[in-house]
Amino acid sequence: MKLSLAQINISSGNPNHNLLKMKEWIIKASEEDADIVVFPEMCDTGYDMTTILDVAATWKNGPVKYLCRYAEDSNINIIAGLSEREDSSVFNTIVVIDKNGRIVGKYRKTHLITASPIHEEKYLGFGQELVICKIEGMKVGLMTCYEIRFPEIARKLASSGADVIVIPAAFPLVRLSHWQTLTRSRAIENQIFVAATSRIGRDFEYSLQFCGTSTIYDPYGVAIASSSQIHESLVSAEINLNNIKEVRNQIKVYQDIRPDLYQKKVTEYS
Repeated sequence: MKLSLAQINISSGNPNHNLLKMKEWIIKASEEDADIVVFPEMCDTGYDMTTILDVAATWKNGPVKYLCRYAEDSNINIIAGLSEREDSSVFNTIVVIDKNGRIVGKYRKTHLITASPIHEEKYLGFGQELVICKIEGMKVGLMTCYEIRFPEIARKLASSGADVIVIPAAFPLVRLSHWQTLTRSRAIENQIFVAATSRIGRDFEYSLQFCGTSTIYDPYGVAIASSSQIHESLVSAEINLNNIKEVRNQIKVYQDIRPDLYQKKVTEYS
């Protein structure tokens, strides 16, 4: 299966502009025979908290209904990080749309960043469950941006059967080394494919430059496709699920896990 990461710039507070750009990249990915195209975090609104609250839409009348149409028109599966308004709350959510235009999964970000100046927790609602969805027989686990710092999420998804973890992000350039190290680590320690796409450009509120460097790692932690820090681009790789079995047969991490031990209190010597 061919998976593509759409590394794009996003116009803060301009969902219509961003939606048209997504349409262009969906068509491009389809023309390059991708089976799945993945977009970054909050690619409808940009990543400014007050702007998100102002322009976030429900999925019944916002960008999602158009993305469903684009998926069907281009015969491609779409995964995208978007805002999601529900009643009085707004969530940082990943939508999964199959090539027939149906929503087949969604994940609301469960770990919101509490660091200054972002403070997602002051503006957005917390998701309450981890998610795996199926795309043409492949099990896809979902994480968002900051959550690469929580290996527990990736391990839970991998041990629950995920073949690939997809990570839409708006990751800051100042911590590019963290982005590269942590996404690669999630692939290595779980012996799983990781497809991590971050946007480029900056949002005006924080003057925060984003890191790009969208990358697909194989289950051995090898970067099999990657992009630059500054250019819009489509990053693509073939996902061969046999590679997971090969790596796990060589280094038997899952055989050697000791969950009973991890539940015990740590002995401390003084």
